[in-house]
Amino acid sequence: MSFIILFGLGLCSIFWGIKSTEEIIQLTGAVIGTILLIWGLCLTPQIFLFGGEVIAVIAVFRICIRCCECDL
Repeated sequence: MSFIILFGLGLCSIFWGIKSTEEIIQLTGAVIGTILLIWGLCLTPQIFLFGGEVIAVIAVFRICIRCCECDL
């Protein structure tokens, strides 16, 4: 369950960087958050990765279908 802790820390770090007014702190928060999120993905069990991939494909598919209907 350590991947959940890393995901939480990564998201908090990115949120902290976005809310900051200093440019260096924003960059640091984004870099540290990205590293923690990637590290969390590496520790995630296979079944959770598959479930997340299915959800991502469905979300992107719906967005693409909506964009194609606008062009018609």
